[in-house]
Amino acid sequence: MATSYDQIPYRSAPFPQTRPDRLAAVAKLFGLDAPPADAARVLELGCGAGANLVGMAHDFPGGRFVGIDASARQIADGWAEVQALGLTNVELRHLDIAAAGDLGEFDYVVCHGVYSWVPPAVQERILEIVRRSLVRNGVGYVSYNTYPGWHVRGIVRDMMRYHGSQFPDAPTRLGQAKALVKFVAESGPPEGTKYTRLLQDEFAHLAAADESYLHHEHLEDVNQPVYFHEFAAKLGAHGLQYLGEAEFSTMVSTNFAPAVADTLRQLGAHDILQMEQYMDFVRCRYFRQTLVCNRAARLNRTLDGSVVTGLRLATAAAPVAADPDLTGTTAVEFQAPGGAGLTVRHPLTKAALTVLRDRWPAAVPFAEVEAAARGLCGSDETTDFLAGDLLAGMAAGVVEWRLASDQFVTTVAEKPEASALARHQAATGGSVTSRRGELLELDLIHRRLVRDADGTRTQAELVESLAAHLEVEGHVLRRDGDDTPVTDPAEVRQVLGPAVEKALRNLAGFALLVGPKG
Repeated sequence: MATSYDQIPYRSAPFPQTRPDRLAAVAKLFGLDAPPADAARVLELGCGAGANLVGMAHDFPGGRFVGIDASARQIADGWAEVQALGLTNVELRHLDIAAAGDLGEFDYVVCHGVYSWVPPAVQERILEIVRRSLVRNGVGYVSYNTYPGWHVRGIVRDMMRYHGSQFPDAPTRLGQAKALVKFVAESGPPEGTKYTRLLQDEFAHLAAADESYLHHEHLEDVNQPVYFHEFAAKLGAHGLQYLGEAEFSTMVSTNFAPAVADTLRQLGAHDILQMEQYMDFVRCRYFRQTLVCNRAARLNRTLDGSVVTGLRLATAAAPVAADPDLTGTTAVEFQAPGGAGLTVRHPLTKAALTVLRDRWPAAVPFAEVEAAARGLCGSDETTDFLAGDLLAGMAAGVVEWRLASDQFVTTVAEKPEASALARHQAATGGSVTSRRGELLELDLIHRRLVRDADGTRTQAELVESLAAHLEVEGHVLRRDGDDTPVTDPAEVRQVLGPAVEKALRNLAGFALLVGPKG
């Protein structure tokens, strides 16, 4: 039976937070030794066109990846991609979740963007499949819309569905629905009201969102958010338990103002489920990405610095101040590109964050970070506190962590090589998937370099290839800060040389390069 996703396919994309290496890293914090990512068996429920699984299968050739989806169109699109890449460790099945029988045994089960958008009976079936499919120490991932935030967003959904139902075709329906929200948001008094400000914020969200997302989020018949405590209760009924969140920083009360954090700790002092629900109330949370595991698994909820010493760490955070005090005890705030911040005082911790920033996007073993930080700041004092400081950075969303070594290189080789998946994607479109599982939008030069960097060309040969491409396609090259076109072939290559060198360093920073180190 055809589904709305056959008529309006959902844009298929990788979700880095669902990768087995990421899930295993979060599980480790709570004492669960999940199966290693390099040989993981992963099941995805509602896989769409398979972009998420295809990226995993490419990066973890020793694993096995199975996806099911009710949309025949999206499964066919996914198979075309699998065959084009020559992958043999991924299987996409046209199968409705409700009709799925025994799917086998898996180390990880992923269900992203499905649970809230299916009827209650299918929600129950999802949790049943997770329980039946997971190995003893496996990890499940389920995302869903949640209250209280969706009480707010539901107002907009109701408005859009009411108005949109008057129009027969999907593009007109969505356009008219968005126009109504805009009209209502702008209809209040000039000084605004709480209601109009709320709608204006929601319209800004609508304006920035992908149209396929809006169709399936706001105009589908089913979109049923739940409170976290309701979801947690269903886990218990299915022999599962709450493990954590894909975004660890959302689980930490210390990320609130001190007075708020103190009250939250009192409210949820002895029950992590209560704590999570109270934090949702305070945040007015809209969406969760919850990790689950077998109810029999014994978890550790008391975290200290000792958990950090066996991890690999990474951060792109840099000091906010233009001239920070990195050698003294003056407080310095480090801020990650996404806005998360961490204030530190000790020179050794500042040095450790500096080491990690310089090595980004590499994930560096804690012992190596510690040694490099000592050398940078010339410290020989005890470093017992360093792991605790870096755990605080993880809790703040500033420091990432992994268990396994990276699957990319951060330096540019004599003959650079981009991943096979990225090269294929660069040849067919603008978006490419990094070896960190992130979707990247590249400009013309970066996309062409990814396509040509197959490990057989030197940087000089890449310059020649790019120059020839620009000439054939009729692209005009201009110097930075100068609108004068560069037309002389020798001058074109003179300009492209430094540009290609810089772009290749960027590709290394995007985790797109593989092969031998430079």
